[in-house]
Amino acid sequence: MKSYPPLWLCFLVGFTQGQSDEAWATLNASVGGRLHAAMPFALPCYSLYNGARVEADEVACTLIRNNYTTNSIHAEAPNGYMQLQGEMCLGDPSDQCTLNNTALPASEPAPGVSCNQGSVPSYYIEVLEISDINAALNFTKDYQVPLVIKNSGHDYMTRNSQKGSLALWVHKLQGLTFHEDFAPEGCEGDSAGRAITAGTGVSTGDIHIFADKHQSTFVGGYSPTVAASGGWVQGGGHSVLSPVYGLGADRVVQFKIVTPDGRLRIANQCQHEDLFWALRGGGGGTFGVVLEATHRVEPSMPVAVANIRLPSDGTSERSLEWIELLANQSLVWGKQGWGGHAGGLYLTYMNPVPAMANLTDEGAAAKASMSAAAEFALAAGGSSVVEVLPSFLAVWNKYVLPSALTTAGVTRILATRLMPRKLFEDEAGIAKLMGFMVAAQKLGFDPRNFYCPIGTPFVFEHGTNSQLSKSSSLTSVNPAWYNALWDVSTSLTIPWNASYAERLQNLTAITRATILAEELTGTEGGTYPNEANPFTPNWRESWWGDNYAALLDIKKKYDPEGLLKCWKCVGFEDDDISSDRFRCQGKLQLDVSSNLELGS
Repeated sequence: MKSYPPLWLCFLVGFTQGQSDEAWATLNASVGGRLHAAMPFALPCYSLYNGARVEADEVACTLIRNNYTTNSIHAEAPNGYMQLQGEMCLGDPSDQCTLNNTALPASEPAPGVSCNQGSVPSYYIEVLEISDINAALNFTKDYQVPLVIKNSGHDYMTRNSQKGSLALWVHKLQGLTFHEDFAPEGCEGDSAGRAITAGTGVSTGDIHIFADKHQSTFVGGYSPTVAASGGWVQGGGHSVLSPVYGLGADRVVQFKIVTPDGRLRIANQCQHEDLFWALRGGGGGTFGVVLEATHRVEPSMPVAVANIRLPSDGTSERSLEWIELLANQSLVWGKQGWGGHAGGLYLTYMNPVPAMANLTDEGAAAKASMSAAAEFALAAGGSSVVEVLPSFLAVWNKYVLPSALTTAGVTRILATRLMPRKLFEDEAGIAKLMGFMVAAQKLGFDPRNFYCPIGTPFVFEHGTNSQLSKSSSLTSVNPAWYNALWDVSTSLTIPWNASYAERLQNLTAITRATILAEELTGTEGGTYPNEANPFTPNWRESWWGDNYAALLDIKKKYDPEGLLKCWKCVGFEDDDISSDRFRCQGKLQLDVSSNLELGS
C-alpha cells in the first residue's frame, strides 16, 4: 500500500505530550527501523485523514473493498482487526475509519468524510527480536505511552488496540517444531509426550496442517487465522475437541515469554509456576509478551461429524423447539464426547471417541446417537449428514473452513455464559434454560440467531491419557469451565454507521441479556473472557471466579508498574473506566450502567 502521512504526523494525532520527535527517532533506530505509523485499515479509500487532505490509493482501496470481510487480509496486516470495534472508537461515532460492510465490494466512503484514527494505535513495532520488546518496554516506562500487544486481530474485547498507544505487532513471530516426546525445560525425567511448539504469530490453520503432516491432531480454535499461542490459549482456548481433550489452557505445557521487567522467562510446571498458571487462562496482553508456546497434540485419529440443518426460512417458534431438543439431548451427547457448534437453525458436532468415530461401521453409532436431531430437521424440511472422516484435518477442510474465512469487517459484540451441567439433568433445569431463551427473545434477540459453542472439557478428566496432571487447579480459567456443558452466546451486530444512541441502545440490551444469564446460572456459571460482553458489570467474578485475587497478585509481581493494561484485563481498575486512556469504552460503560441503574 502507498505511504500516507510521514511517520511523525501520528505524533500530532495520537499522542499528547512528553515525547519529542527525537525520542521517537531514537526508538525507531533501536528497533532497526521497524517502528511505523499505524493508520486505519480502510484509509486507502479516503481522501481525508484526521481532517487533513491525503491522496487515495485506488489499487489498495479496490483490494480492501473486495475483501473487506476476508479474515486473512486483516490477519496479515498490522492495522487489521477482525471486529470493527477494535479500530473504531465505540464511544464516538465520528472517530472511525470504516466502510459500508452490508455488501461486497464494500461501498466507497462519501465525499468529504474523514478517515479518523479511532482506536487504532498511533505506532506499531514489527517485532522480530526480543530487543524490540525491551525497547518498547523501556520507552513506555520513560514516556508513559500506553503499550498494547497486537497479533492476528482476533479480539472482541478491544484489548489489542488502544487510542494513542504503541503496539507490539507480534504476528511475524512464526516457527513450528514437532516433538515426538517433549520434556519441559527444567523438568528432569518428566515428559509431556507428543507436542508442537508454535511461535505466537502462527495461525491455527497452519498448525492443523503441520500436525497432520506429523500424523498428529492439534486441539485448536475454530477460525484458521486465530494465533493459537496468543490470546486464544492465554484466555482459556476452547475447541470442538475440548470435551474430550481439554481446553487449550489444559494442553499447553510451556511458554517462552518476555515479562514487563524485560526478562526472558520459561514458564512451565517446574519453573515460574505461578506465571505458568496465570498464562493458562488469565488473559492475553496482561502478563508479558509471549514468544512461543508448546502444546500437547494427539495422534491422528478418525473423527465423526454430524452436520444437521433446519430450513433457512424457519420460524422463531420452530427454532425454540429445536433449541429445547438440543438441551434435552445434550447431556447424553456430552457424555459420549460430542463437541462443536449449535445454532438456532443447525448443529455441527464432532466426536473423536472411538465408539462414535468408527470407520468400519460406516458411521452407524454416530447416526444412532444423532437420530433425534436428524429426524427433527428432516421432518421440518432440513438436511442431515452424519459421517466419519479419517482425520481432523479432513473434518476441518470440509466443515470448518468454508464458513470461517469471511467473518471479518463487522462490529460484533458477544456475551457468553457457561451453563452448568445441572441445568440439563432434569425437566426443571431445561425449563429454566428455555425461560432464559424466551426472555432474551423479548429483549430483541431472535432465537434463530442462537449460537452455542460446545467446547467445555466435559469428559476431559476421563477421556484422555495425558502424562501430565489434568487438574483444573493447574489452570487459571474460571472453575465453572470444568462443570459446564454449554457456552451460550448472545450476540448482536452494530451497524457500521450507527449513531451513539443506537450503539448505547444495543449495548444496553446485550448487557441486560448478560445479567439474565448470570441470574440463570448464579455463581456456578462463568464467562469466557475471550468472548465476553465488554460492558459486563461484575467482570472479575464472571470471567475468573475465585481465581482473580491470585491472578492480580501475579500481575503485580511480574508487572509492578502496570506497563500492560487493557480493558477489563487483570489489573484493570474501576477508576480506569473514566480515564482518558479508555475513553472509547468508558463513556459507553458509564451510560450502560446508568441505563441499567448499576454501578460501573
